[in-house]
Parts: sequence; structure tokens; C-alpha cells
Amino acid sequence: MKQDGSQLISIGDFAKKAGTTLRTLRYYDNIGLLKPSKYNQKGQRFYDKHDFAKLQKILTLKFIGFSLDEIKKISVFDVNEEDFKKSLEIQKEIVDRKIQHTKMVMRAIDDTLEMLNKNEEINWENFANIINVLNMDNKLLAQYQNASNLRARIRIHDELSANKYGWMRWYFDRLLNISNIPKNLKILELGCGDASLWFKNMDRIPKEWDITLTDFSKGMLYDAKMNLKEKASRFKFKIVDVQDIPFENETFHVVIANHMLYHVDDIDRALSEIHRVLNKNGYFYASTVGKNHMVEMRNLMFQFGSKDINSKSWDNTSKFQLENGKDVMEKWFKDINIERYEDSLNITKAEPLIDYIFSMPGNVREQFDEDKIQELREFLNKKIKEENGIHISKDTGLFTARKQEFY
Repeated sequence: MKQDGSQLISIGDFAKKAGTTLRTLRYYDNIGLLKPSKYNQKGQRFYDKHDFAKLQKILTLKFIGFSLDEIKKISVFDVNEEDFKKSLEIQKEIVDRKIQHTKMVMRAIDDTLEMLNKNEEINWENFANIINVLNMDNKLLAQYQNASNLRARIRIHDELSANKYGWMRWYFDRLLNISNIPKNLKILELGCGDASLWFKNMDRIPKEWDITLTDFSKGMLYDAKMNLKEKASRFKFKIVDVQDIPFENETFHVVIANHMLYHVDDIDRALSEIHRVLNKNGYFYASTVGKNHMVEMRNLMFQFGSKDINSKSWDNTSKFQLENGKDVMEKWFKDINIERYEDSLNITKAEPLIDYIFSMPGNVREQFDEDKIQELREFLNKKIKEENGIHISKDTGLFTARKQEFY
């Protein structure tokens, strides 16, 4: 049996090839963790090659120590080569971290046993290492989930945007047009995420630029290094809280905050820090969205009747949007200019949209069981068929500004 050119195999053959049991596969199906690619008229399950990748991810996360409920919280994409590769890289790093932590616990236990054997006083601080490991799984889950959520948000724009030039290329054009700055430009990006701005413009980065990439998340910095691959040595990396930037005054010619200021608790404090580390002729680049960005998606969820996707899921950008960003910045910056990026989405398949919705703040995914996800999928597919795709407008833009001088 074939589906879209892919060979489908029975649940029995899939279980044999995967080295698992029929009971496990049926259970994963029943709880919505791994659904077969197809059921025949008799209700028999059939799988394709992509299901091996999905099963591998489940079993790896289970080996790492996540419960099945925790694994269900993580967005599971339709596996393509790029997503699968990134997923494996993150899994490898998490497994390696768990191995290192486990070795640390073993050393702490061995040290304690040696003290007991020698009748020495026990160093109870050694047990802090054991406690750290026992608390580690939640941190690993957060790292994996954050990376998965970011890929979901990037994926929908990469695949379905009408403007094929691309946001990151457009953004980089504005950096190249900076005037009255030295060739050996010192750049600081705050909240670099997976370094998309740089690996999508690697062919255009002047060799003289000195670039420091920072993020609040250690996991995101790891993702950035993985995306940059052999070019990672070209950059400096540092974990940084934008509200307390660990660099000297007037260090950088340019500071970039790409869709990140609205995540900050104290934006004014963050802006004061950005102002401090910029030199007197420095430029600040801050991108964000407008209040009506992707408004059609909100309307769709209202029509769907979901109380779980509430206004808080959409309004997390309200502190710093295109409508109020200039007012927020004026205390610290001058010559503030706004430029909008013209774009929209044409949704032709439900899954990227579902992944995007579940990637939003608020743990939306936890409120949906498999039946409700299927109901949402059918609702979106019906809309796509009726309207020949779902049009979603985007309102994204960039503030550029100069450092305000105080006398």
C-alpha cells in the first residue's frame, strides 16, 4: 500500500522493524502519541517511513527520562529532513548532558562512600549534586520544548509566506545600509534564538564585523551554534539577560533585538542597558509586530470556539508593538524610524498552523487531547478547502534609532 508515493507497512511489520511491540504501538495510538499514517476500512493500522523518525524521538525522550505525558507536551512536527536533523542534534546534546550529570552523581556517591569507609565526617554538600540531577529533567524538557516551539514559528513563515525574499534577508539589508560607522563593526544581538539572522545571510557578512550573539537560554545558544555549523567560530557567544548586560559602556556600534523586547519583564531597564553599551554614534535595531499581526488566526480560533486559546496567548507582544514602540524607546533613543515588511501567509495545510498555535505561550498544547486536535485539524482543513487556502495578514516591522545623548 502506498500513500503520496510512500510505502505503507502494517503495524506488525512496523513493530518488527522498529524492535517494539504491537501493544506499545496500539497504546501510543490510543493516547495520541503516535498515530498511524493510515487506517484501512477494517481499522487496521499502517505506518510510513516518517513514523520511524517520530517513534525514535519518543523513545529517545523516554530514555532521557521524560514521562509520556511530558513527551506529549512537546510539539511533534511532520518530520522532514531539516526538522529531523535539528531534533537529533538537540536530543544528542541533552543525552550528553544527562550522561555528564549522571557521572557527577556517581562521583558524589563514591566520595561519600569513601568517607563512610574511612569513618570521616560526611560532606553533605556533595548531595547537592544529586539533587541537581533529580531536578534536571524539567530543565531539559524546557530546553527541548523552547527549541521546538521556535522552529514551529519559523517554519510557518519560511514555508508559507507570500514574500519570498524573506524577513531575515530584508532585515540584513538594513544592517548593510548603516552609514558613518567603521568597517570593523562591533555588533551585539540580544535574544539571538537559533541565529537565523546570521546563517541565512552568511554569504553577506563582511569579514571585518565583530559579532557577539547572546540569549537568555543556554539551549538556544546551543541551537545557534548548531545552525551556524563550521561558521560558529566566526562568532562570540554568551548567556545574557538584557536587563543586566555584562559588557562595558559604549562597547558596540550596533545592538539588535529581533522580536524579543516584548518578552522582557522590565523593558525600560533593558533599554537603559542597551543605551549604555552602545557607543555615542551607535544604532539600535528593534523589530516587533503590530497589534493586528496574524489577526485572522485569532478569528479562526474564535470561530472554532476554543476557550483554551485566549487573549493572553495572542497579547504577549502588547508591551512593545509597532503602535507603541516609538513611545517606549524615546526616553533612551532619538531619530527613531519605523519600516514595515510587507508580507502575508497562505495556509494550504493544517499542520504548520496547528504547530504554530501550540508553540505560543500559555501551554495551549496541554489543553488539547487527541480528539480535540483532530477536531481542530478537520475544522482547518474544511476552511482551506472552502476558501482555497487560508489568508493570514502579517504586520511586522523594524525600528531603527540612534543613541540619545544626555548632557
